[in-house]
Amino acid sequence: MNKNVLAAVLGVLLLASIGGNAYFYSKKGELSKAEKERMQVLQLKDSLQRQLQNMQDSLSRMVTQFQDENSRLTGKIEELEGPGNPKVVELMGQINSLRAIIARSGVPTGSAGGGSTAGLSKEDQKKLAELKKQLEDKQKEISDLMAKIAALTTEVESEKAGKIALIDENTDLKDRVNKGAIPQFGSLLTTGIGKKGTLQVETTKSKGSEKLRITFDVLENPFIKEPVEEEVTIRIIGPEDEVLTTGNKGLADKSSLFSIKQTIISDGEKNVVKWYYPSSGTLAGQLKKGKYSTELWTRGLLKQKNTFELY
Repeated sequence: MNKNVLAAVLGVLLLASIGGNAYFYSKKGELSKAEKERMQVLQLKDSLQRQLQNMQDSLSRMVTQFQDENSRLTGKIEELEGPGNPKVVELMGQINSLRAIIARSGVPTGSAGGGSTAGLSKEDQKKLAELKKQLEDKQKEISDLMAKIAALTTEVESEKAGKIALIDENTDLKDRVNKGAIPQFGSLLTTGIGKKGTLQVETTKSKGSEKLRITFDVLENPFIKEPVEEEVTIRIIGPEDEVLTTGNKGLADKSSLFSIKQTIISDGEKNVVKWYYPSSGTLAGQLKKGKYSTELWTRGLLKQKNTFELY
C-alpha cells in the first residue's frame, strides 16, 4: 500500500475518533446537567414536603394547645358579651377551618436520594409551586390567628380589669351611701327657761332658770330612704366641769355621765328637736353662775357643741 494513502486513511480515522469522543463527551455533559437539575428539583420537593410535615405537626400542636385556652377565652367572652359576639364566631370559624385543613392534608412521600431519575414534568413542578404557595398561606393564616387570639386575650383581660374596678367602685359607693344614710345634725342651742307669771320665758339668770331648753336641727339627708332610729346623748357641763345629770353622780367615770339620752327617728327630712332638762322637776336654785357647755353625741362621736353663760 502506498504510504501516502495509508497516512491519509489513518488521518481520517483519527479525526473520526476525535469527533466521536467530542460528541460523546458533549452528550455526557448534557446528561450531567439535566441530572443535576432533576436532583435540585427533587431536593426542592423534599424540602417543601418536610416543611409541610413540620407545618402540619405545628398546627396539630397549636390546635391542641388552643383547646384549653379557647375554652377559657370563650367562657370569658360569653360572660362579658355573649356567644353571638362576631369576634368569637370569626375566631372559632378559623380554628375549625384549620382543623379541617389538617384532617384532609395529604403529605407526599419520597426522598432526594430515591425514586426515578427522570426529570419532573411541568405539571409536577406546578404542583410543587402550588404546594409552596399553600405553605406560605398557612404560615400567614397561623400568624394572623395568633395575633387575633393575643388581641382577644388582651381585650378580655381589659374587660375583666374594668369590671373589677367597677365592682370596687360600686362597693365603695355603697359603703359611702350606707355611712351617709344616718341622721346629720345642725345647730345646737341651750337656753335657760324661767317663769313670768304663768308663762315660760327665756332667761340668762342662774337663779331664775328652772329648766334648760336644748334644741338642735336634724338636717335633710337624701341618702335616708327609710326611717332611721338614732340614739342621741346630751351632756350639759357646768362651770366647775361637772355634768348635770339626774343619774348616778357618784360614778368614777365622769365620761359616762349624761344629762339626756333619747332615741330620735329621722326620715331624711329636716326638722328641729326640742328637749328640756330636767324632763320633770325643776333646777330652781341649783344652777351656778358661769359658763356652761352642751355636747351632742351619737355613735360614740361628738357631733355638736355649744356654750352659754348664766349670770
